[in-house]
Formats: sequence, C-alpha cells, structure tokens
Amino acid sequence: MLTVVSLSAEKKTEVSVKFSKQEGLIRVVFEAEESFINKTKVITLSSQIKIQFPESFNLTAQKNLPFEMVPKDKLLVMNLKEQGEIKFFRLSSPARLVFDIQKKEIQKEKQTEKKIEKQAEKQTEKTAEKQPVPILSKVFVIDAGHGGYDFGITSGDVSEKDISLSLAKDLSTILSRKNKKVFLTRKVDQYISLADRINLVNQKSPDVFISLHSSMSEKFILYSPKFDEQGSNEIVDFYSISSRQRKYIEKSKALSVSIGKAIEAEFKTDIIRREMPLPLLNSAGAPSVLIELPSPKFMVYDQQMKARLENSIFNGVATYGQ
Repeated sequence: MLTVVSLSAEKKTEVSVKFSKQEGLIRVVFEAEESFINKTKVITLSSQIKIQFPESFNLTAQKNLPFEMVPKDKLLVMNLKEQGEIKFFRLSSPARLVFDIQKKEIQKEKQTEKKIEKQAEKQTEKTAEKQPVPILSKVFVIDAGHGGYDFGITSGDVSEKDISLSLAKDLSTILSRKNKKVFLTRKVDQYISLADRINLVNQKSPDVFISLHSSMSEKFILYSPKFDEQGSNEIVDFYSISSRQRKYIEKSKALSVSIGKAIEAEFKTDIIRREMPLPLLNSAGAPSVLIELPSPKFMVYDQQMKARLENSIFNGVATYGQ
C-alpha cells in the first residue's frame, strides 16, 4: 500500500513534442525544464532514437506523428519508418532537444548540389579575381540572419535562414582567398541570439560588418545605423553599451552606398537605402550594413543568382574606402 502511494505521488516532468516537415526532412522538438533537458541522454541509430530522461515524465505529443513513440518509465524510444541521417542539437532559451531526420535520397541530392555549388564558387572566385580594385579592409564579420527554428521569410521549401547562410559562407570563402580574416556569426543551421551576434562582432573588432537577410518585397534594401538624438530607444540602449557605433556612423553610410551602387550596376535596378536605429547595427563597433535581398517569392536563388549577388557585394566592399 505504501509503495502504491509513493508511485502515485511521484512528480513527473512535463515533456512536449512537436514536429515539422519539409521536403525530405523531419524536425522533431522536445521541450521541458532546462535542468531536465540538460541531464537527458540521447542515442541515435539509423532508424531509431533512444532518449533516456533523468526521471519519469508525462508526454504531450502533436497529433499524427510520422514515427512511432514507445515510452517506458524514464526511456522514450522513437522508431522511424525509414532510415536516414539524424542530426541532434541540445538548445536553450527555451530548453529543448532538436532532431533533424533526413531521408537518404535527399542526402544524395544534396551531395550533387554541393558539387554544383563548388563549381559556381570557383566561377565566382575567378570573376572576383578579375576586379582591379584591391580590398583595403582586412577583417570581416558576416552575419547570416535567422537560423535554427527561426526560419525567417519562407517561400515553398526555400527559407531566409538558408539563403543568408549559403551567401555568408560563399562570401567568406571568396574573401579568405584574398587573405582576409573572416568570421561568421553562424556556420551551420542554428539559432543565435541577438546578444550573442553583437558580442561576437565586438570581440572580433572587424573593419567591416555585414548582416544578410531577405526582405518581404522584390526590392534590395540596405540599412545603415541611425541614432535618435531626441529620444531613447530602450532596446537599442540595452544592447548598444555606450553606443559603440557612433564614431563609425559615417563609414557605415559610405559602406551602404558603395555596396548599393555595386548591386545597382549588377542588377540594373534601384535599391532602397534606409537609416534606422537597429540594435544589431547600432551596437557594432565597426562600419556596418544590413542587406535585405529580395524575398524568395520574387527571386530564384539558384547558383547563378547567388554568384551574381556575391560578386556585387564583393565589388561594393572593394570600392568602399577607396
């Protein structure tokens, strides 16, 4: 009788599970208390995931899960319908376990895509090497917007987070070939907080900081920092820490103008330039610009298009400060 009472009185931790599907990819997210998540052990196999929780749990699951879940005391077994590559992430704020499950067929397609990307990258580098103007700046930080569960703007299977990461990595490769130091705020598909992005920029003390995003429209929009002398923006004040950007404000405008002209020359279109007190820009102790590319609803981001974008940004940076 005492044993029964003890078991019934045992407190169980609430665990919720959700999933989302894209072409060939299933993302599964488990959320619970941070201490509970941090003590959880995970074993991944080609067709099975074993999750050993630190204590008993109550599971709240989204309907129509595309896999079988077998809970037993502190253990949860996920039986997958098909074999595939499984990537596991342990994230915080909020605490969660994230599993990306990718079909093998899609992996082969991605390998083919990577070969095409490398060919396009070589072509972009050759084009950039033909530019007669040397790049005076030596250290760069390139910020790929969004990431992880933050998809940004999406259109079909194309998301802002993937476009920005692909462009950031390609630009990093091109600039590194020019003997420049390049740091990326993220190198993989992961969520990075605004505070962490700001800290990385200021730790590296770059000559140029570029943040890549997508706009909601078909336009190119370039943002440079702005300070409102008549009032205080609490969000900006929180991140800026004595407004590091103030002494770089004119250089940031010049950087925006230079990249804008290069984009106009390449795409034969007018670009929109805006000055705004964006926390990411106002907090950066370096010449800074945020570039919003046309939405994937209006532009096809194939390898040829990405090469043109990378080349125009490269040219803009090359002419900046000349």
